[in-house]
Amino acid sequence: MISAQRRALILERLRRDGAGSIVGLSESIGVSPSTIRRDLEYLTQEGYIERSHGGAVLKEQQHTTFEIPREIGVHVAHEAKVAIGQRAASMVVAGQSVIFDSSSTVLEAAKAIAAQEVQITACTNDLAIAMALARAPKTHLVVLGGTMRPGSLTMIGDPGLAFLDRLHADIAFIGIHSLAGGRLSETSIDLAAMKRRMLSSAAHAVVLADSTKFKHPAFCDVCAAADVRTIITDKAIGPADRDAMVDIGVEVIVAD
Repeated sequence: MISAQRRALILERLRRDGAGSIVGLSESIGVSPSTIRRDLEYLTQEGYIERSHGGAVLKEQQHTTFEIPREIGVHVAHEAKVAIGQRAASMVVAGQSVIFDSSSTVLEAAKAIAAQEVQITACTNDLAIAMALARAPKTHLVVLGGTMRPGSLTMIGDPGLAFLDRLHADIAFIGIHSLAGGRLSETSIDLAAMKRRMLSSAAHAVVLADSTKFKHPAFCDVCAAADVRTIITDKAIGPADRDAMVDIGVEVIVAD
C-alpha cells in the first residue's frame, strides 16, 4: 500500500470514529505502529489532524483555502466516490454533450462512462479525466486549454474559460469543495470562476459531492445551491443536509 493510500485510510478512520490510537490504526490498516507514527507526523505537519496521547483526532475546522493534495484526495472516501460516479454515469445517454469538471469524484464518473462505451461529446479541464475518456473509442473529446494549477492536473483560466462561453452542453458534472450553508464554494477564485462558467454552459448541472462536503465553507462562492438541479451524494449524508437541499428545490440522489 502506497503512503497516499495509507494516509487517506487514516483520515477515513478518524472521520468515522472521531479519534484513533496508533495501535488501533495499525491493526485496522495492516501496517506497523512505526509506519502509522510516521504517517501521523506527516498528517499533523500538513494540518489535517491533531495528535493526542497515543493517537490522533481529525482537525475539523480547516482554513477556507485548505486543500488535500491530489495524491491523497483521490483515495479519500473512495468507495463513496465510485458509487457517486457510477450513479452519474447512468444519467448519460448516447448523443449527449457532457462537461466534466476537474474533481476526483467526477473522475470516477468519467471512468464509468468510458466503460459504457456510449457515444458522447466530452469536454474537460482535467488531464486525468481526459486520459480516462480518451480510452473510450466512441467519445469525441475536447480538452480545454489553460494554465495548470500547481500540484494538480486541473487547467484554469483562458483559453478554456473563454471557450466555455461558446458551449451549450446537455449536462455538466461538477465537483465542489464545499456545499455548506446552501452555497457551492471553492478554495480559490480561479477554480470558482471555472466552475461557475461550466454551470452556465450546461442545460442540466449535476454536482457530484460526497457527504463530507457539507461541513465547512470554502474561500470563494461559486453559486447558490439552488442554482443547480441535481446533487448526487452518498448514503452518509445527514438528514438535515439532505432536507435543506430538497427544501430549496434541488434533487438529491443518494448513491448506494
